[in-house]
Parts: sequence; structure tokens; C-alpha cells
Amino acid sequence: MRTTRGILAAAVAASLLTALPADAAVPAADQQWAEIQQLVGAVKGRWTNQTYSGAVNRTMPDTALLGNGDIGVTSGGSQGTKTFYISKGDFWTSAGSPSLVALGNVTIQADTMVTATNLALGSTATASSSHPSFPPSRAVSGAWSSGYEGWVSDVGKPQWLRLDLGSAKTFRRYILKHDQAARPGEAANNGKNWTLEAGTDGQSWTTIDTVTGNTAATTDRTFAPVTARYLRLNLTEPTQGTTADSINNPRARVGAFELYDAEGPTQPTGTFLEEQNLLRGDVDTSMQLGGVPVTMKTFAGADSNVVVTSITSQGDRPVRLRAQTVVGTPDARGGMVQTSGVQGDTVWATRQTPASPRGVSRASLATRVIGGAPTVSNGRIDFELAPGQTVDVVTAVAGGGVNPADPGPAAIALAGAQTAASVDGLYAAHLDWWKDYWLRSYVDLDDDVLERFYYSSLYFLGSSLREGKTASGLYGIWATTDFPMWGGDFHLNYNWQANYYGVYSSNRPELALPYFDAVDAFVPEARRRAAEDLRRVKPDYVDARFPGGGVKSGVLFPVGISPFGTTTDDNYHNQVANALFTVTQHIEYWQYTQDEQWLRETGYPFMKEVASFFENWVEEDPATGALSFWGGPHEITWAKNPSADLGMLKLLLTTLEDTSTRLGLDADHRWVWGKMLRNLPAIPTTTYQGKTVYALGEPGTISDDRAIRPGDNTVNLEFIHPGGQLGIGSPAAERQTAIDTINAMNSWGQDNSFPKVFTQAARVGYPGQTIIDRLKQQITQRSAANLRISDGYHGLEKAGAIEALNNLLLQSWDGLVQVFPVWPAGKSGAFHNLREKGGLLVSASRTGDTVEYITVKSEQGGVFEVKNPWFGTKVNVSADDGTVSNVGAGKSTLRIDAAKGTTYTFTPAR
Repeated sequence: MRTTRGILAAAVAASLLTALPADAAVPAADQQWAEIQQLVGAVKGRWTNQTYSGAVNRTMPDTALLGNGDIGVTSGGSQGTKTFYISKGDFWTSAGSPSLVALGNVTIQADTMVTATNLALGSTATASSSHPSFPPSRAVSGAWSSGYEGWVSDVGKPQWLRLDLGSAKTFRRYILKHDQAARPGEAANNGKNWTLEAGTDGQSWTTIDTVTGNTAATTDRTFAPVTARYLRLNLTEPTQGTTADSINNPRARVGAFELYDAEGPTQPTGTFLEEQNLLRGDVDTSMQLGGVPVTMKTFAGADSNVVVTSITSQGDRPVRLRAQTVVGTPDARGGMVQTSGVQGDTVWATRQTPASPRGVSRASLATRVIGGAPTVSNGRIDFELAPGQTVDVVTAVAGGGVNPADPGPAAIALAGAQTAASVDGLYAAHLDWWKDYWLRSYVDLDDDVLERFYYSSLYFLGSSLREGKTASGLYGIWATTDFPMWGGDFHLNYNWQANYYGVYSSNRPELALPYFDAVDAFVPEARRRAAEDLRRVKPDYVDARFPGGGVKSGVLFPVGISPFGTTTDDNYHNQVANALFTVTQHIEYWQYTQDEQWLRETGYPFMKEVASFFENWVEEDPATGALSFWGGPHEITWAKNPSADLGMLKLLLTTLEDTSTRLGLDADHRWVWGKMLRNLPAIPTTTYQGKTVYALGEPGTISDDRAIRPGDNTVNLEFIHPGGQLGIGSPAAERQTAIDTINAMNSWGQDNSFPKVFTQAARVGYPGQTIIDRLKQQITQRSAANLRISDGYHGLEKAGAIEALNNLLLQSWDGLVQVFPVWPAGKSGAFHNLREKGGLLVSASRTGDTVEYITVKSEQGGVFEVKNPWFGTKVNVSADDGTVSNVGAGKSTLRIDAAKGTTYTFTPAR
């Protein structure tokens, strides 16, 4: 174990460290922060090259990420160029199927202004083909400016452009201005792969430069001096191939071809290092710009939509730099409207989604530079960075939502309000936010691999979810493409909910508040669907039971929804469980927080609406009163009493009985929920390889005759989690059946199972070391460079597996709290302020098999019980109100009638 008691002085600022006294059991607040710095500070994404692989990604980017719950920042660029893609969580298109779309980027690079003579100007240009309106001569005309289109070929590849300089000339540098340089929204048309050849007779050629994988709008290349009369540019991949048009109709587009007998910017030769700093929530970059070493610190304001890159020179000479802001993406939709301009010392750009009956969205970026004597021209900001100087590139973001007013003025005003002092204030507030976030809870798992996954997952959640902001979807708020898979939507048959699985026990329940806002916005449409659209779930079944095509009350959700009450995936796949999956998170929030006002205003009303649908949907046997119902355990299947649906429905009914009593509401209807609960069947089982296992539905009723699907995702165990029908305190025989099911499924590596199976295993007491070994195997095999778990399809939902790690450390069942319930024998560990059901904040530490202390804070007061890990020893109990007592050696549980807001510390008598 990297025991935090012995390592506090390492790699942490000395002023923040306080050594933990040898006789202290519970670390004080400053000591906890020192431990967090050691634990979280050690976890970083690191890059040592400038390829930025996976920055533009239809799932979740693989490069360094930032966010404040409203704006997302993705690191990108190319050799010697730094780019930050900026997205906005409420910038969605509603044209066609709604989707989160990209906003734009800010690029910082060396100033490539050239004062030498352009040797290509006016040369004779020919080409493999050309559009009638855009002949090759336009590439060497010298007329290039904003909006200009130079040479454009016919459709097809490869293509070539040949220059005859008129006589032999010596040159060492060329500049290509691709389509995006003049038309910022056309990044998909930038050339990707080419060679440049030189010759003396126009017949024989020597390759003098080769470029592969270019994404930049302008290419500036320097090489050893060459003397030749003829040049040929061979574009083997003339486009990025990232949009339908650039794939199906590839054309070479060269806005300008410039040639010089002068050195270009010094190519980067120094060490490159970029780190995603989880502890501070920023991206730290060391690189060369124009041959000068610089460091960059980039962050997003905690409560202000400002992205700041502070550039500090580490060199011994000044360097001219350039900042440019554009909107769009290399992977762009058609129909987007993009405008840009300059106002004073600020450059701005605005992007608008295509028109649709549901309205449009608009968002803007506005960039200015603080320091460096900036000048603005041609839509860019040029500035000088002196040795040792720091200059701030500040980008403000505004807009988003449905039919906003022009957000450009707001972005310009926000950028214009920034000063060097305000940037310092923004950064201080940003650091305070992340310090508070990490202090909410933390764990010491005695394992670097597990801690890397745990803290990076919490980082992604904290970056993409904030109270009062639009909920993030499958891939968080990082959109570098207009075509995220499934629109980056809220997939309701587990995926979206999995984003939130671990936020409650990690004592960050406020991260779920945007989820409830998004669900509430869809409820009116869900009511309509229950009444009018039910037939599409399964026509033959609905026609027989509900001739009117719907039920009289309740809610019905499709597979995919999106912000502002819109629908992305308008299918049901034979499933009515989407509402049940959705309501599990309302139940979790209530159970863990005991926030009665939220329950009354938000949670309870939605629970009733979901239950109302199933009051209509279940079928009753008139002879016995037994209830049953049908649904799809997997998409496009059909079964009686699907186990996941059954478990989640039981959880809902149990919660409604309890909360209606708590709130003093619906006493005349409570009996309906109780009757349903007591007349629903047990979770179905089947036999597999001689053992009883939990089934997907009632065997013999499942449409594809598969009661269990080994190797597939563990839908048949979702009655455990999120259904909550089997847990650590359940009868041993039932837990053994679950363990046998987990073994039979063997789904540890199945893509959809990642946020499911590890938690399900922990909940039923599966051997802890095996859970850890299997989880570490997946983390090691699937971690991207930025530490997210990547499988090509899924994104933020992978963070849901932190619930499994929390459950290894802390669980409760039927009100009895257990610390280290599934933690491997002999393994040390610690956790501070994990949240448990009942509004409890729990901390504990263990060395080997010995628990050293337990603390419990009861936020709401009332009785709580903890399983006694020191049975046979007297236990001392001290409260932070000053009272001291003890529990006798023969007590198996530690029972306290707690005062509201009081913390109790339990230690064994020495």
C-alpha cells in the first residue's frame, strides 16, 4: 500500500503538507488534502509526440480533455502547432435526428509571414484536371484572401499540380494554403497526403518532400536548398476523407502555392510533453514554437465560459506567434452557417445549425491576446513573446440552446472584459473548484492501475457535468465532429444512466442534477407516447391488450432522447424498460442523499408517472391474483417477466411505498403499489451446465429461446444493479446463484458489461481479488492515452464502474453498513467520505486485515448501524459534539441514534 501516512512529503508543495501524527486515527482536513495531492496528482495522461491521434473522434476524444460542464476543450494540433477544439454542451442540431455538434477551435503557432519573393507567383501552372471555374493558374495568382478558392480539380484521386518557373531557380521553402485557410468551415477539404517533386526538364522527377496525415489549413515546409525549373505536387489523398462529400467526391483544392529561397519557421526539435493534470483540471504543454521552447497552461473557467492558454517563453530570444479562431470541424455536416470577423482587438466566429421546425442553435467563439503587443489582421492575432514573458490567449464562448439571439456580442464582451488580473482570478477560482471537488471523497486502493481508472473517471465526470448545465450524453461534452455515434444522445436502455452509477457513492450526487432536468423536459412527450404510440413497442401484443393503442396514464420513453425534450433514437425494440432504467437514478439520488425537498418536487412525481404506466401494463391472473408482464430483455426480443425489468419495477414500488409514507402523500393509492409488489414473481432462473443461474426472462417464453447468453452483457443481472434486489446482506443461496451466473456469463470483457458486471459482482460478494484482477485486465487493455476506457463505441458510461470499486470498500443492505465488505484478505486500503444510503458519509482505513477506524456522519440524523469489524473488542465512540461512549465487546453491530449533522468516530479500545 502506498500508505498516505508515509508519503506525504513526496512530489507535493511543502506548504500544503502536514505530517500525520502517529497517534491520530482520522486525518484532519489539511492532511486529507495532502493525501489527495499524492493520490490524484500521480494520475496524469501524458503525450510525448504531436500526432494527437484520436482528437477528432466520433466517440470520445483520446487526447487531453478539459471542461466545466458547459464547454469542453480537446487538445489537438500538429508538429509545431497547438490547437484546442472547443465544444459547447448545449450546442445541438435538431435538423434531422438531433445531435451534439462541434463548435470550433483556437490555433496557436509561429507567425509564418514571409518577406522574401514568392518564386511561384505568375508561373505557368498545369494540372491533372480542373474545375472550369477554378483552373490551376489560380493557385499561383497571388490573389489569395479570405474566401478565395484557388485550383480545384475534378472529382477523383490522385491529382497533381505542375509549375513551370520559367527558368531554373533555387528554393528551400514552400507554403500550401489549403481550402480551410480561406474558408474556415472546409477543413475536410484540406490535403492529407502528398509528395513534392522537382525536375530540370519536366520529365524526370526527384522527390524533395513527403507529407502524410496533414490536417492543418496551412502547410509551411523547409528543406535543403534545391535548384530546379519544374515542380510537381502529387496529392494522393487530396481530402481528409472525414465527410460524405470528401469521401465520395474527393477533389484537390490548393488555394495558394508559394515558393521561397528563404528559411521558414524553425522546425520543432526540442522535447514535446503534454500532460492532462487531473488534480488541477488543466492541460500542461511543453513544446517549441518557431524554434523557441515554451510552456503552456490551458484551463476552462469554473463558472465563466472562458478558455485560457497562458504561454510562457523558456527561450533566450523573442518569437512572433499567431492565434487564430475558426468554427467548424474536419468532420462537418452540410447546411451549417458560419460567419467570422474582427472587432477591435478581438477575432470572433459564429456557427449556426441548419434550420429545422424545432429551431436552430448558435454559438460563438471570441479570442483576444493579453500581452505581447498584439495586432489583428486577416482574421488572426499576431503577437510577440519575449524571453521569460507570459502571454494569455483568451477565448470566450457564448450561445447554445434553442433559437438564441446572436451570441457573438456576448462572446466578444466576455473576451474583452478579461485582463491579466482577471485571468489570475479565473485560475484561482478554477483551482478552488477542483480542490473542493477532490475533497468531496477519495480512496486509497493500494493499486496504481485501479487508482488511475478511478480518478480519471471522476475527472471526466466532473469536467462534463455541473449543476445548472445541460446534461452530457454518451461521450460527454467533447464534440470534435458533427457526427458523434448515436448523436451523442441520452441512450436510455442503460448507457446514459451508467454515466451516473458511481456519482452517489462517490459523494458527488449534484453531478446527477442535469440528468433530472433532461428527463423532466421529455416527460410531456413521454406521456403522449404512452397514450398514443404504445403500439410501436410490439403491435400484435398491444393490439390484443390495448385496442386504443395506448394506456390511460404513465410515461413511455424511446431508446434515445436528447436535450430540450427531443428524440434521437425513435425506437423501442420491444422494450418498455427505458422508463425503469431512467427512474433508477432518481431512486439512487434519494436513497443516498435523503433530500426530502428534491424528493417532493422532482423524484417522487416522476416515480409515480413511471409506476402508473406499469399499473396498466402488468397482467393479473384472475384466479390467483399473481401478476406478470412482458417486455424485451434484449433489444428485439420478447419474454415474460424479463429479469431486469422485474427487478427495477420492484425497486420502484418499494421506494414509492416508503416515500409516500415519508411525504404523507397518496395514502389512498399506496395499497396499489404494495399489492403489485407482493404479487410480482421472483426473479426467473434457469439451469446452465448443471447449476441454477438467473435468466433473462421466464424460460420457455423468450422469443429467441435463449434464457442466458454467455459472453454477452449481463442484462440478466441488472435486477441486482441497478435494480437493487440482491445485495451483500441477501441470503447466501441467492448470492451463490448470482455468483454462478457471473461465472456462467464470463462477460468481464464484453463492451457493454464494463459498467455493469464488476458492480454486480461486488454487490453479491463475488471474490474481491478476482473482481480486481478482471477489472485491472480490462483497464490495462483498453485505456486510451487520456486514461478513458475505449472500445470504439462507448464513452463516458465506462466511468460507471467506479461504483464497483466503491462497493468493494463500502456497502449497506437493509440498513446495515459494512466497511471493506468484499475487499481482498490481507489487502490494505482506505476511503474518506464515501456516501452510503441513508444520507451517511463514511470513512475507514485498513492495514492488512485490521480496520483502524470508522467515521460516520449522519446528514439527516436518525438510527444507523455498522457491522462491527472488531467483534470481541470494546469499541470507543466519540462524536464531534464532544460526547464519548463505548460499545461492549459482544456487539456484532454498532448502532447509533444520530443527531442531525453529527460525525461519529469508532475505534477499537487499546
